[in-house]
Amino acid sequence: MAREPTARLSFRQRAQGGEVKTEPSEREYLQLACRRRLLLLIHGYNNDLQAGEEAYRGFEAMQRELADLDDDTPVAGGRLMQIYWPGDADWGIVSPLFYPWSIGRARETAAALADTLARAARESGHKQLDIVAHSMGCRLTLELLKTLRGKSDISVGRVVLMAGAVPTFMLEPRPDRHELREAYDKVLSEAGLSLYSSSDVVLSFAFPLGQSAATGEGFFPTALGHEFWADAVAPVNLTQKENPGADHSDYWGWKQKPRSLACAREANARIKEFLRFEQVGERTGAERETAERETRDERATGAARAPIVRDT
Repeated sequence: MAREPTARLSFRQRAQGGEVKTEPSEREYLQLACRRRLLLLIHGYNNDLQAGEEAYRGFEAMQRELADLDDDTPVAGGRLMQIYWPGDADWGIVSPLFYPWSIGRARETAAALADTLARAARESGHKQLDIVAHSMGCRLTLELLKTLRGKSDISVGRVVLMAGAVPTFMLEPRPDRHELREAYDKVLSEAGLSLYSSSDVVLSFAFPLGQSAATGEGFFPTALGHEFWADAVAPVNLTQKENPGADHSDYWGWKQKPRSLACAREANARIKEFLRFEQVGERTGAERETAERETRDERATGAARAPIVRDT
């Protein structure tokens, strides 16, 4: 029997651009309500609906490859929930100039997502979340933590911030700076992982310009996802790992160039380890070696092939 498709929540009104939709469809909401443990995937800035879908397909394919899962076994035990949000504009070739406005969209989507999660928790019980986010999706994630403060029926265990388009000063432990650090410290119950790359051209040049053009977003700040952040001020439970040579879109696994795939494989392997995926049907190295050896022996002897039964 074919596996169920990965659940999704869309806060988009249109496939390209458009405003934030305050509620997902009822069908999407029911997919959320019936799950207790969730792994939210949150794409970044300037991704329309199709680009978001491609990113998530890349992530699932990469995780399936790393875990050696068959096509009928869901990734991460079926906990995945894809989040879609309008961090893009239908402006043609000048769409990248939308960046300053996408920050507001991230905040709006975080509020809508928090409301949806709160409704689901009220109606169907406690929700346990982990999150994997990319680029401006990392800002959305931190805004979500801020909005979830005080909601005891929703817990957030671990978050992965890939190429985080978040100014490091907003996560400094100073109350006069920003509420995002306070939310990170109070809401996140376990740990965070920041994957960064000094080779990221977007975070090197476009990010400081875009942040400086937005009100109250700093003057040419450093992005969390661009370089190692000093231990003295970083949260003690934030692990920082470099993804050497990775450009901004080399994390999910949708780009097919060899260098991009290598960087995405490195990122996905770290995510798999950090989130401690409980994969149903995942075979150990010894099981794979045994299966491969048996297959080679059968081919050599011409013996009839017996079906390999996997643990479920």
